[in-house]
Amino acid sequence: METEIFVPVDSTLYTVFFNNLGYTGSDDGRLDLFIYNADGVKNLEKRISCSEIPDSVRFVGPTRTFTAVAIANSPLDFNPAATERYDSMELLTYAFADDDPERPVMSGICNIEPGSPCTIDLSPLMARVTLAEISNTMKGYVRLEDPRIRLENLNSDAEIMRFAGFRPSETIASGSELKLPYDIGIFKQNPMSTLYCYPNDSPETTMGTPSTVFVLECEINGETHSFSVKLPPIGRNSQVFVDLTVNGPESFEGKGY
Repeated sequence: METEIFVPVDSTLYTVFFNNLGYTGSDDGRLDLFIYNADGVKNLEKRISCSEIPDSVRFVGPTRTFTAVAIANSPLDFNPAATERYDSMELLTYAFADDDPERPVMSGICNIEPGSPCTIDLSPLMARVTLAEISNTMKGYVRLEDPRIRLENLNSDAEIMRFAGFRPSETIASGSELKLPYDIGIFKQNPMSTLYCYPNDSPETTMGTPSTVFVLECEINGETHSFSVKLPPIGRNSQVFVDLTVNGPESFEGKGY
């Protein structure tokens, strides 16, 4: 049973619903809801903090239109100066190194009017890069031993209120390695092993906007070899798949899609 909320004269009871788009389906993280006046300088009317991600939040406010901004799973506390106005909130940036795939930073926005509830889609900043298929066509039963994957040129940070147009100004040279479960022999494998990164909409490597790169490293006849695949633009909360075929120590075919 919902708790009754007293609504003074000249005020309205507002309801904001939440739709969790996170790929882990986790609802146990924190949520902070910022309510901004929709007109003028869009100053902060109130902030509501929850210890877990709820289905909805109700609040009482003056009878007017508001812009509601929700941020879930923030690893850091908020600087009041960075949230007191909507235009300041638009500049709020998170570092990839502080994010966690198990409890990803998520956000969403909606406008809410008197008598009309709104729904906020909570979208993670993080994207996924998944090795969908890997093949080895080398003769003589030569295996790809100790295979491991990583990403290079990862976007180091991203604005929480941005949903498109990510152009990294700083990058992480190399991410963490993930070992594949088996050596790669004559049979094609579909490991579906997944790496995480921040979005990068750069279509190709240019000055100041390098595209993210997928790297397979392995041992072939006792020597270390690596195979790199430049990835297509990576959107927020998207999933990019990689297929890779190794034909020899210096020969391969790869694509990201």
